[in-house]
Amino acid sequence: MDVFYVVIIVAGIAILMLIFYVIYLFLVPRKVDDIAKMIQIGQTKAAIKKLSDIIEKNERDHYAQFLLGEAHLKEGNSAYAILQYRQVLKLSKFDHNVKEIDVRGKLADLLKSKKSLEEAKKEYLLLTKLDPANYKNYFELGQMYYDVNQFDKAVGFLKKSVSCNPKDATAQFYLGQIHYKTGALSDAKNMFTNTIALNPNNLKARYFLGLILKQTGDIEWAMKEFDAAQKSDDLKVKCFLAKGLIYHEQGEYGTAIGELEQGLKFVRSGTDTALNLRYYIADCYERTRDIVSAIKNWEIINESNKNYKDVADKLRQFGEFRQDDRIKDFMIASLQKYEVICRKIVEAMGCNVTEVYRANDVNIDMLVSESEGNWRNARQTNKLVRVIRTTDMVQEGSLRSLLEEMKQKNAIRIMIITPGEYTSKAIDFANTRPIELLGKTELIELLKKIM
Repeated sequence: MDVFYVVIIVAGIAILMLIFYVIYLFLVPRKVDDIAKMIQIGQTKAAIKKLSDIIEKNERDHYAQFLLGEAHLKEGNSAYAILQYRQVLKLSKFDHNVKEIDVRGKLADLLKSKKSLEEAKKEYLLLTKLDPANYKNYFELGQMYYDVNQFDKAVGFLKKSVSCNPKDATAQFYLGQIHYKTGALSDAKNMFTNTIALNPNNLKARYFLGLILKQTGDIEWAMKEFDAAQKSDDLKVKCFLAKGLIYHEQGEYGTAIGELEQGLKFVRSGTDTALNLRYYIADCYERTRDIVSAIKNWEIINESNKNYKDVADKLRQFGEFRQDDRIKDFMIASLQKYEVICRKIVEAMGCNVTEVYRANDVNIDMLVSESEGNWRNARQTNKLVRVIRTTDMVQEGSLRSLLEEMKQKNAIRIMIITPGEYTSKAIDFANTRPIELLGKTELIELLKKIM
């Protein structure tokens, strides 16, 4: 009789255990699945409470741990989400509900967003082994190495990303930037061209392509790219500057001023870019001898930064110009009037002009005669006089070429008159040859005699 009861008890326990197992096997997963739906529809707080209860009873429930991470992520609590995803990986149990690739991908993205870059790199590297055909993981690694200027490592991962996905325009854009920064302009051009073909709205790629084309001399194409990139508020000013510099280099100073002044409309006053725009505007005005306008821009630059490039020197060079109208008229006179002033300068020194050579509207050369000795035995000798109206430094090379001209014109001496200065080499060269150098001080005194 006692044996019979024992058998009944044992059988009852076995049945209860079977019922518990069935409930755990079928009903609990269904309950967790229901919680997953709660997370999807935004009932995250209630889901977190239910999942916490489940995990309290069974810490090895990998699906509940994963869903708890998902709930925290949806709540915006990335720190807790990271903890949960790491817990899932520790359990190392994966199935159709919880896939290792998904967990590591979410964890890697979160670590990257939290600037835990070394840990993120480890996860992405593992993902390249688990999912070698997925271009995203290679791209993420390439981008992270690019951001810290480790271009040699970045290139390998970005190329692998493009290999897995030839339509990955962003990876090609980054490769283009690396090639541009390392001076491989041909490779950079190819990458930016590919980027634009895949994504014409990548205006940064258009801007960088424009810079490359500018450097390689394809100006017409470069202008088209700058015009397109100009639609970006972030690139607008840079494009005006780039186009202005192209016109500046081509000697189209009026057009250059127009582009550069457009840039000033969109840039914050006093920034390096604003100063750079004004510097080239002033340079254009100086080259066209609108010195008044050049000085105005130099003075604005000087107010913001007294050490900006050579602006202080420019203002010093033109100190008299700001106070003396005679030198201003000398600098901005029309070509015809400039020649008249040059003739008068020579005549004021007691010489006669016999020939005039207009090299350009900056330099005028004159062959002049002067008397040597007393009036009874005076003989006429020729001197070559060059008058310059820029503040550019006079180089030794200019003196050498002028010395050859002197011989061809049967002159015996040279005189140079300039409001600018002479290099030390030019001065040393002149000291041992029949060359007389007159600077700004002497020019001002001569102008006072004739104007």
